Parts: sequence; C-alpha cells; structure tokens
Amino acid sequence: MKLEEIKIEEIQGYIQQEKGKGRSVKDIVKELILVRDDVILLSHDPAIADQQIIDSLKQHQK
Repeated sequence: MKLEEIKIEEIQGYIQQEKGKGRSVKDIVKELILVRDDVILLSHDPAIADQQIIDSLKQHQK
C-alpha cells in the first residue's frame, strides 16, 4: 500500500493496521509526515500548534 495513495480518511485505519504489526505510532506518524504533504504533527501547546497551522497554510498557498 502506497502512503501517497491512501485517502486522508483512511489514515487512521492505516495507523491501526501498522500498530497491529508491532510498529510504534511514533514511527508510523514520522513516515506519514515524510511522505505526505497533507499531514503535519502539531505541538501539544495550543499557541505553538496555532503557529504551526498558520505556517503550514502559508506554505501551501504559494
């Protein structure tokens, strides 16, 4: 299964499937972030997460 071809709605299922194979969520998410440009990892700090969202939106407007 190519990560680039998975619909955004199917990512949660993909993560569960890979967890079932013994992979850590951290590794799975890192892989998703590297391969896809529509997935980002947000900080737990709301102010930082807000800035990350703004930065990502600016990047995709170009």
